[in-house]
Amino acid sequence: MKKAHTGDFIYHIGKVIEVISTKGGIKSADATTQAVVRMWDENLLILKVDKKLANGIKKDDYVLADYTPLSEQSPYRKMTIVKILPNEKGEMIWHEFRAEYERRKQGDIKRQPMPYIR
Repeated sequence: MKKAHTGDFIYHIGKVIEVISTKGGIKSADATTQAVVRMWDENLLILKVDKKLANGIKKDDYVLADYTPLSEQSPYRKMTIVKILPNEKGEMIWHEFRAEYERRKQGDIKRQPMPYIR
C-alpha cells in the first residue's frame, strides 16, 4: 500500500471556462463533473470537480485546484477542484498570481518557487 502524502499541500488558482457534467445532454459513463479551467500560468486544463462542489460550480468561477502529489513518491498530482472562491477574493488572488507570472515571464525577477496556500 502506498504511503499517503503528509508534506505540504499545494493549491493553484484558476478560472472556470466551461463546466462538463451530465446536465445539458452530455452522455457519461459516470456521474462525475469536470471543468475546463484556465490557470494563472496560462495552462488550460480539464480538472475533476470534487463531488461536494459539483452542483455549485459555474462558468467564470474562480477556483482552487489541489495540486498536492498523490503520494510522497508520486510525480502525479491530485488535480481536483476543491474550493470555489467568492468572486471578489478570487479576482484579487487571480490578478496577484497573474502579475507575478508576467513579471517572471519578462525576466524582471529571478525564478523562485511560486507562493502557495497551505
